[in-house]
Amino acid sequence: MLNYSVKINSIKDLMELRKIAGKYGIDGRINQNGFHGNLKSVLTNVFYLPLEDANIEVTKFADSQVSYLDKAFEKFTA
Repeated sequence: MLNYSVKINSIKDLMELRKIAGKYGIDGRINQNGFHGNLKSVLTNVFYLPLEDANIEVTKFADSQVSYLDKAFEKFTA
């Protein structure tokens, strides 16, 4: 499992996360203060914006993708 501390402020950020998840074929969750949302779900997560101290848990990924994921999530690093 990979963990990233992120800051998500807009619908555009949620859509970018969904795009990353689709591009790399990963599964995961966004967690913050009792909220647990699916990484690929934009509509559900939009109600909890802004997610200023969120944590993304990536659960399904290939070991060869780690460096690419680190770079992709770097944009959202809190």
